[in-house]
Amino acid sequence: MFTSTIFAVVGVLGAGYSFIISAVSINKGPKCLMVNNSTWGYPFLDGDYLRDRDLWSQCEKPDNVIPWHLTLFSILLIIGAFQILICAIQVINGLLGTLCGDCQCCGCCR
Repeated sequence: MFTSTIFAVVGVLGAGYSFIISAVSINKGPKCLMVNNSTWGYPFLDGDYLRDRDLWSQCEKPDNVIPWHLTLFSILLIIGAFQILICAIQVINGLLGTLCGDCQCCGCCR
């Protein structure tokens, strides 16, 4: 049971990393070819593109990069949150199994 808890903690760490990277990527925005100076960069560094779709025209190429970027990292954000929840439940389950095990400590099993 304790091994299961260790692996679940590693799962929480990995899912937390995925969650944080996804949130930062959504806020930062995609890297694209900017219209104003024809260089590749991040025109939406402060996350303002999430509220104002008119800013999406600042990205010339690749085509439809902003919806693709938002879809990908939103899915990863949701999956990361779900993984954190499932792994946290497994950590609790593993700790209870490790501490209480076969219930001989409380005398409830006969």
